[in-house]
Amino acid sequence: MNIHLPEKEQILTLLSADCDNAPNSCRLALEHCLTIFKPGEQVSFKHSGIEIGTDKRIDFSSCIRWQPDALFITQQQINQTDWQNLARIIQASVEQSSSLFYFCGDNIFYQEMSRQLQHHRRELISALRAGNGSAIKNEINGLLGLGIGLTPTGDDYLAGLSVVLFIAGHPAVKYREIFKSTLEAGKHKTTLLSAITLREAINQRYRESIYDFIHQILMGDLENIHPFINEIKKIGSSSGCDMLCGMADAFALTKINGGNYVDQDCN
Repeated sequence: MNIHLPEKEQILTLLSADCDNAPNSCRLALEHCLTIFKPGEQVSFKHSGIEIGTDKRIDFSSCIRWQPDALFITQQQINQTDWQNLARIIQASVEQSSSLFYFCGDNIFYQEMSRQLQHHRRELISALRAGNGSAIKNEINGLLGLGIGLTPTGDDYLAGLSVVLFIAGHPAVKYREIFKSTLEAGKHKTTLLSAITLREAINQRYRESIYDFIHQILMGDLENIHPFINEIKKIGSSSGCDMLCGMADAFALTKINGGNYVDQDCN
């Protein structure tokens, strides 16, 4: 369940017990929480908890804060990691998934959307390789809101790309302000939830399953990454797979020189 905080342009998400931790979220000791809360109920934030409606209160007194260490990538890690192989592993894991990037059905609407997604994907990677700021803006705009669902495919792809490219120490951090300003100007093209999710990813705030995956890679353990990939694929109906598409491209761009080649295997 999502609680919209318009004055802060944020959404607080209430998670069931089996969900992984995430920014701007509160994980409840419940298997299911959607049936307990009703749309439109008044929400009051107190120092020790949240009051919802007239009959519910979330007590913070026993909560443990999830505050992961900030990730950082060193030049040595960039030099020693086989980024191209990592990108190929991830790409292979999503090509047969539900991602709209690889739609193979008969629906001509989805076929055209998939074509546009792949087009803007290729052009954005080319723009990042060339360091062309105006082209980067154009292709981000082309991807914003493109797709289906509460977090459209293009937004999820951009989130996955941002998760990797904007790790502290990454050569592509210099493009973060372009991503932030373009999203701010174009956020009306997508949903509120998606715009906030993408903004948080640009600022290196994302779900625990994604954090664990990136941390595993930075630790140099590429032999056991498949369980982490599978956990990300569980996010949403296709959001996790769309994010992985972005991560795969970002890993392929992570070269010693800051990214002058990418092998996307795109049709």
